[in-house]
Formats: sequence, structure tokens, C-alpha cells
Amino acid sequence: AGLNHTMTKRVLLGLPLALLCAYPAAVDAFAPPKSSALHVALTADRRQDVALFASPAATSNVVLAGKIAPALSKFALNSKMMSKIGAALKKQTNIVDLMFIALVGWASQPVVRFVYEKFFEKWRKKDWDDTYMHHTWKVISEAARIASIVYAIDCLDIILTEMGIKLAITYNFGSITASVAYTVWAAKKVAKWKQMYLKRAIRKSEGGNKQGRFFLFNRFGDVIISIVAILAISDKLHLSKSVAFGRFFALGSVGTLALSLAAKGIAEQFVGGLALSTTDKFFEGDMILLGDGTSGKVIRLGWMSIDLRKSDETIMRIPNSQISNQRITNLSRARLSQVTQTLRVKYTDAEKIPNLLTDIKGQVQQDCPKLITDGSRPCRVHFKEFRDDHIEIGVDFRFRVPVVGDGYHQNKEACNVAIAKAMNKNKVQFALPTAFNYELMLNDYGHLERDEYGDIGEMDGTTN
Repeated sequence: AGLNHTMTKRVLLGLPLALLCAYPAAVDAFAPPKSSALHVALTADRRQDVALFASPAATSNVVLAGKIAPALSKFALNSKMMSKIGAALKKQTNIVDLMFIALVGWASQPVVRFVYEKFFEKWRKKDWDDTYMHHTWKVISEAARIASIVYAIDCLDIILTEMGIKLAITYNFGSITASVAYTVWAAKKVAKWKQMYLKRAIRKSEGGNKQGRFFLFNRFGDVIISIVAILAISDKLHLSKSVAFGRFFALGSVGTLALSLAAKGIAEQFVGGLALSTTDKFFEGDMILLGDGTSGKVIRLGWMSIDLRKSDETIMRIPNSQISNQRITNLSRARLSQVTQTLRVKYTDAEKIPNLLTDIKGQVQQDCPKLITDGSRPCRVHFKEFRDDHIEIGVDFRFRVPVVGDGYHQNKEACNVAIAKAMNKNKVQFALPTAFNYELMLNDYGHLERDEYGDIGEMDGTTN
């Protein structure tokens, strides 16, 4: 049994090998003659299949296989390649150009400054940093430094082109660098000059919160300058604005519909922020009062929301869509303030009221020099009416003091102290509100009873 099992195993393993070895001979034995038409047709089909698998189209699906070594071989520098690169650099560059650009960019400004301070500063009596020559030469120096960088990129482009790098052959790195670098540099210069002009203009203008106005105008100026710079770069690089921007605006029109359906709240907040930013209702740093009673200081004015710091130091973030539909009172722009009081005087002091009214106005005018008394604003102290338990006097003063800040509270305190001085001078007492004293007690039946004015009588089980 063991012998039969071993023989069977050997036969099963050797049979496929024998068939594989006999297959070519069998094919040749049963194949048609080479001169026949069938043999020619089969051979043509076989060659076509081999050509199909060996064609470049069949191997184009690979990502890295066989592509790394050819790419790295382009960077292998030999003596022949070095000579070729050196000849190209010598033909297309000039060392004098590079030396002149480097001299203007890095060495000229210190030399010009030394000459000015040595020979012209005593005559001009002006610091070098404050002269127009300094700013002009600084611009020239920065332009020359950018030119030196572009020159270096040109040299790199020449080297890569001679090495056969397709990217360098297709694109002009020097032109791209010059277009982008000089446009960005010019945009930054314009933004800086814009910032200086805004500071000077807002400093000379009237109105409060100049810092908030500067922030708003400066931000919008930066947005406009950035858009112009992007358009200028795309034009210099010969980008197809018709295609690129056409797709952008097409996406914008489709996005508008999607935004209105899927993100209506976000769109409302953005539009509300845009409306608040383009108007001068308030700026960062202003104290505002909203129509719903919310008040505080604006510490951040964003495109989607604002941050309001309330009097208890809590920060409230309010979406712009909720603010744009409310009435807004900008307290920081109020240059005048009001102090009103209602005085309660006893009936026993009724005869002293005429002198009291005169003394109140005089004392407030003496202690509060910013009281408005020219008739342009109310300045009233009047006997208003009789009440059940007191005589009511109304006080209404206006001051040239802003309603925001410690100055308002200090002025209001001085006004109240002046009123108290006038009351003491005329020996007039305030009438306190009439109060009822309620005492709760249990009667004999366990019920709560109330005895007014503190007069506790004998409890007989009835309700008083």
C-alpha cells in the first residue's frame, strides 16, 4: 500500500510537467504548414497581440514604474554638461549687470546716506530718515534687490533648460518671478502709502472714534488693492481671464442659488456685515445701544458677527443679520448728556419751594461749569404737581459732557451734590415714600391673618 501510494503521488506530480514539455512538440506536430494561409493568419494575430501588450499605450497606466531613474539622470552632471551650461551662462548673462544691480540694491543707500549726512545735513537741517531723498532711494534700492533675485532666477532657468528639464523649457521662470514679485511689491507700497494718507486725513477730520474709522477704510482699501494686484498678475502672466473668471462667476451664480437655499442664515449675516461695514453706523471701540435694549462696547466688527463687551465684562457675539434690522444708538458720538431727577418734598415745606428752585439752578451752575445755559438746550427746575403724600419737583439739565466715560458719572455726581446743597440751604427735607407695615400671624383656626400699621389687637377668630 505504501509503495502504491508513493507511485501514485509521483505520477500525479510528474504528469503536468510531462504535458508541459510535450506541448510545443504537439503544437508543431498538429500546426498547419508554414506556407498555408491559416498559418499566416495565426502568426499575424499573435504578432498583433504581442505588439498590443508591448505598445506604450499599454504601459501608460503606471505611475512611478520606470520613471524615476530617467528623471534623476537629467541631474547627473558630467564634464560635457558642465561645459554646455557654462557656455550658455556666458552667452546670456553679463557679470557687469549683476554687479550694478547688487551695488544699487545693497551698497548705494549707505553711501548716499553718508554723503548726505557729511555734506548736506547741516544745510538742510533735516534728518536723513525724514527726507524725500531717503524714501525715494529706498524705493530704488528695493526695486534693485528684487531685480537681483530675478537675475538669479534667470540663471537658474538657463541651467535647468540646458539640463533638459521640461518645466524650465516650457515656462520662463524669470518672467514669472518678475511679474509676481514687482506686482506684490508695488501693491504693498501702495497699501503703505494708503495707510499713511488715511491716518493723516482721519486725524484732521472731525468726529469721534477715529481709530475705528481708520480700521474700516484701511481694510476696504486693502481688499481693493489685493483685487487689482491679482488681476494685474493674471494679465502679465497671460492667464485666460475669460475662462478662469468666467468659471468663477459661473460658480458664483450657481453658488448664490445654493447659498440662498442651503445657507440662508450665513448669507444674511454676510450681507448684514457688508452693510454695517460700508456705512458709518458704528466702528470698533464705539459704545452702542440696540433697539432691544442691549448695550456695550464694540470690540470686534466682523463680516459675520460683532463682539459686544457689556458693562459686566461679558462678551456677547451678535450675528449681523440681527443687528442690521434694529435701531442703533451710537452713544460714543453723543457730545451732550442729560441729568434728570424727580424730587419729593414734604407739604410742610411748600412755602420754601420758590427759593429752592432758584437755589438749585444757581448751585448746579456754580458746581458744574459745563451746564448749558444759553437757551439751546433745556435747563429746567419746576414745581411739577401735587401728589398724595408729597410735592413733586422736576429737574432737567443738559451738559456739554459725553454720555460715555467716567466724566459723565463725575458730572452727574456733582449735579446731585449741588441739589442736596440747595436743599440743605433752604432746610427742605425729602418726603419719604409712605410705607405700610404688615404683620402676619396665625389665628385660633390656624389661618394667616394680617394686621396693618403694626396694631396687633386681640385675636377673636375674625378677619380684620
